[in-house]
Amino acid sequence: MWPRAVLFDMDGVLVKSEEVWFRVVEAAGVRFRGRAITRDEFFPTFGQGTAADIPVFGLRCTAAELDAFYVTEFVRHLDAMWVNPDAKPLLEALRDAGVKRALVTNTVFPLAVQILARAGLEGLFDALATADRVPLAKPAPDLVLLALAETQTAAADAWMVGDSKYDRMAAGSAGVHFLGLGIDGDARLERLGDFPRR
Repeated sequence: MWPRAVLFDMDGVLVKSEEVWFRVVEAAGVRFRGRAITRDEFFPTFGQGTAADIPVFGLRCTAAELDAFYVTEFVRHLDAMWVNPDAKPLLEALRDAGVKRALVTNTVFPLAVQILARAGLEGLFDALATADRVPLAKPAPDLVLLALAETQTAAADAWMVGDSKYDRMAAGSAGVHFLGLGIDGDARLERLGDFPRR
């Protein structure tokens, strides 16, 4: 049997936007520290969240200023985003089976909405837990707990699908069963299409 709710990370699961984010963060370096952020600096930190980007990259701005810059800049590079072809069929199958679906992402709400629209996934979620709606982003459990609250689901009745240690840590701290996409978890998927069927 499927759980009552499935929570999905966005980047690396539903879409792949590492190249988009690299371009955005590269530009943020120019804007907020006077020199571009390099690929070597960026890729080990991908997915850590805006608040962590400021000290890690030595940016001279507030989290709100950086979020606003990210939202504006990201839209300019959406052509570089890959959409997982397994995402929409899985979300539709879960919806049709009465399983709640929630997004759990370190991306801020305005940007998450644009990404979902570009990916053709708008309207397929019952809840959007985004980084600007909680005190702490992943790896803290706040986003997972928000998604559980908004889908009215107990942790024991939910699964989370993610592709990073941040996802695994957040799910674990919240007591949610973790399906690792390409990484180890309570169970492991090599592709989203391998999601267990009823």
